[in-house]
Amino acid sequence: MLDVIVFILLFLIIVNWFQLMSFSNLVVGKKIKTSSIKDEWIHNKVKKKTGLTLIDITLFHDKKMYGMMAGLPFWPKMILSTGLYESFNKDELEWVVLHEAFHCVLWHNLQSFIIEMVILFLGIYFVKTEHIGLLSIIFLAIILGVICIQIIRWTTEYIADKYAIEKMTNPKGVITAQDKFRINYKDNFLNSEKSIFRMLFHWNITFSQRIQIANKRINSK
Repeated sequence: MLDVIVFILLFLIIVNWFQLMSFSNLVVGKKIKTSSIKDEWIHNKVKKKTGLTLIDITLFHDKKMYGMMAGLPFWPKMILSTGLYESFNKDELEWVVLHEAFHCVLWHNLQSFIIEMVILFLGIYFVKTEHIGLLSIIFLAIILGVICIQIIRWTTEYIADKYAIEKMTNPKGVITAQDKFRINYKDNFLNSEKSIFRMLFHWNITFSQRIQIANKRINSK
């Protein structure tokens, strides 16, 4: 039983390290202030281009640039950092809010959970039936964790970017947004496009891959 517990913990940490790290930053150390904002432009843009009616937009008073979506299509809440909200122009912000909205519209949170659980139970089955040692369990958790992340990346994050860019009024906003992200995260090796760690363990596609999608949309006109 201990071998199964070890595998489960390692697998979940490997797949969800970014979410766990983000959550720990919110509860440990200096607490980030939050506030609800009434931004009719965001509400109208999301409603018009995705059909989603946002219940709330929460602003995290944080210099880092990020956005995320909480809830499911029947309870959609968007989260934006002040670093992003105050630095991005309307074209850049449109890409972010559409990307996050499409995660919700396409049930990506549920989809990612199902993918994660299927691969997790496959790993548990293998551990229980093959009676492998600790080193093999660690290796298995890493391999299946990387596979899970890659599947989630290309079935949720890539798709959300693709849909958002297709719906954008001005896809050039994606390109300038990536430049701002690069500057904001220039000291964070986890976001370096040349990092093997990022390639293997990060859910998001790279800045360059987003720019390629945007350029393809621009050149198709």
